[in-house]
Amino acid sequence: MNEDVKLKRIYKEAYDFLKRKVDESVLKKQLEYYHNHKPNSTKEIFKQMVGSLKNKQGYVNFIADVDQMDYILLGFEPKKILKRFGYDWKKLFLEFKEKFGQNYRMNIDNKRNAWVMYSRGVLSCSKFLSNFDSVKEFDDFVNSFFHNEFTIASLPMLLEKEIFGFGFPLACDFLKEIGYVQYGKPDVHLKEIFMELNLVKLDTDYEVFKKIVKIGLLVNQDPVIVDKVFWLIGSGNFYESDIKIGKQKSEFIDYIKNKLK
Repeated sequence: MNEDVKLKRIYKEAYDFLKRKVDESVLKKQLEYYHNHKPNSTKEIFKQMVGSLKNKQGYVNFIADVDQMDYILLGFEPKKILKRFGYDWKKLFLEFKEKFGQNYRMNIDNKRNAWVMYSRGVLSCSKFLSNFDSVKEFDDFVNSFFHNEFTIASLPMLLEKEIFGFGFPLACDFLKEIGYVQYGKPDVHLKEIFMELNLVKLDTDYEVFKKIVKIGLLVNQDPVIVDKVFWLIGSGNFYESDIKIGKQKSEFIDYIKNKLK
């Protein structure tokens, strides 16, 4: 079986596997979320960017909810934030500490402290997004990368360099969450499934991302949907319908291996 045939078959089996676990209406509701979500302002883009920054492994439980940062982050206006704080992350950190210090460990002298890292990341987000005066300008910028799987992958690489603490997966997370369906997140669930089924030789972010895009091209489906199908198998979390079926990764991997014998 050549690779293209194998990839198409595994994706179809993955989708059908989920259909046997939940009603298809539940599955479609979860997948269609990404086709119905587009930001209306640069404020919304910035809010999602700092929200994705918070999704860094280990940060979720150590950083406050982004909605609670509205006042400190000046209504999530990137240019206002840049004007107020510039590159002074310590100033931002101290404002965060005044509001959230009783609930979180916040040590300004520890460069690896989650809030130190987050404060630096937030200011780099404001610096980057201040280059765009409108959603259209940002959209034109993102669309300029949509030529092939290599140029598509170069945008998360750029964001990884521009945004302190972002990394390739978080950049992908940010882009897909603001409606760019060309992006899937190469997270741990996909890495484990792809490696176990020999879809990739290395479980690097870049290799897994390229495979997500390739599967999407083969099955005529947006990469974000490919990502979500395998993610749902790994997590079992249909959060749009408040349904959790438990992790299905091991069962699916065994099922596919038997199918491909």
